[in-house]
Amino acid sequence: MVDFTSALYLGRPRLTLPAHLPLTTGRPAALQEPDWHRHVGREVARRQGLETGLLAPSTLHLFWDVLALLPRSGVVFLDKAMYPVGQWGAARALLRGLPVVPFSAVDLPTLARQLHLYRQQGRTPWLLTDGWRLGGAGAAPLARYLQLLAPDPESVLLIDDTQAFGVLGARPTARQPLGVGGGGTLPFLGVQHPQVLTITSLAKGLGVPVAALAGSGAWLRRYEQRSTVRVHTSPVSNWHAWAAAQALEHDAACGNAARQRLARHIGEFRQRLRAAGIRPRGGWFPVQKLVLPRASASLGLYQLLREEGFQTLLLADAARPTVPQVAFCLRADHHPADLHRLTELLAAQARRPNWFSVSHRSTLLLP
Repeated sequence: MVDFTSALYLGRPRLTLPAHLPLTTGRPAALQEPDWHRHVGREVARRQGLETGLLAPSTLHLFWDVLALLPRSGVVFLDKAMYPVGQWGAARALLRGLPVVPFSAVDLPTLARQLHLYRQQGRTPWLLTDGWRLGGAGAAPLARYLQLLAPDPESVLLIDDTQAFGVLGARPTARQPLGVGGGGTLPFLGVQHPQVLTITSLAKGLGVPVAALAGSGAWLRRYEQRSTVRVHTSPVSNWHAWAAAQALEHDAACGNAARQRLARHIGEFRQRLRAAGIRPRGGWFPVQKLVLPRASASLGLYQLLREEGFQTLLLADAARPTVPQVAFCLRADHHPADLHRLTELLAAQARRPNWFSVSHRSTLLLP
């Protein structure tokens, strides 16, 4: 079975652990945190163009914890399409009795009016969003968000950059559409700002299930002083921190080549499908999705692909919740022959007039 469900976009990491490295010290991070753990957090931040960073066991730990920094007069603006972990973190604000205001990235005038309204009430806004919006198949308008939050220095743009870290990088071009360096959405868009905080898991691009909070030194010091997760939960294990350090070192040496291979796979996948009249969603990102006109077509294609040896995903579509999307997670280590066989199969199905659509092929996929 050829796997197109794994989000290890740069391929499966090969990591080794020192034979005598203890799993944990048994002490919370607030009491004792090895310097080399902090070095890993700072390296994640450096790649994102941020000042410093700290490790944590997961993004959920961080989202729950960092929302406690929001002042009593705060308000959370939450992207409706944000990945669920960020939404769960926003529940911390609700438990504190603070307003949580959903917004849509495609309706910035309404967001601007709502920000103005809450500022008139004396509230400090935090805006939560994903760096790369899988549902919108593109980067969030981070620079515009920062313009809307200015000039209040206590306002924060809090970004979940898990999907993009390790995949996207600085200075994207036609020859290198994913950019270089793998620092994620901020360098991809060329955005730097002291009011940005990022929460990033390394589990996607780098294949290590550990998270980092990154931002300015002032915000990170404030977080350390007030964090309850760093007091009351287990710290990042030495094994995860060591694996993260190895993954970052390997990426520094080999990551750009892997991103180039991944970009070739994405480009060829999209080109072959478009030549067959299929319009996949996903842009220059490894998660490619097919939107079919009805649920039975999605389920039928999913089952056919399984029978042909391809493991894919069925993803909910916010615009049409009853019709799942058929999705493919492309990886740098996919074999070109497998990708060719997959696209040939999809193209052959597209030539069947009644497979995807009741009436005609022009409704194969939605734009």
